[in-house]
Amino acid sequence: MKIEYIETEKTIQIKDGLKNQYLFIKILMILNLTNALIRIFGKNTTEYGFIEYFWIGLGLLSLIILVMFIIKMSTSEKISIEEIKGLEEKTVFGKKRFALKLKNGKKRNLGNFKDQFELVKARELFTEIGIAN
Repeated sequence: MKIEYIETEKTIQIKDGLKNQYLFIKILMILNLTNALIRIFGKNTTEYGFIEYFWIGLGLLSLIILVMFIIKMSTSEKISIEEIKGLEEKTVFGKKRFALKLKNGKKRNLGNFKDQFELVKARELFTEIGIAN
């Protein structure tokens, strides 16, 4: 992952391929949802068994994830400093995860850092800009 601060434009440029990953996840969720709808409404019977309830659950889960990725997540590669509300840091399964909270209510995940040096460098950059404490 590469994070750069462009001082003339007062923007942060993030190169991490997140846009492609999120596009792939969105396509998979749409396919899951479509398959669930076909399996449920394509059946001529009104009796539902285990498989139909499984597809209902999978379809609802896919719909929730799809809405979350569309409404709550950002894949912007160039973010203005004025759009950033703050830096969110949390630990998931022993690994530190970082995200930029944006003023429009969305969140831009920063993904994984290769090593500790890259993490320290990113923290220094965010502190220098005034995003992190």
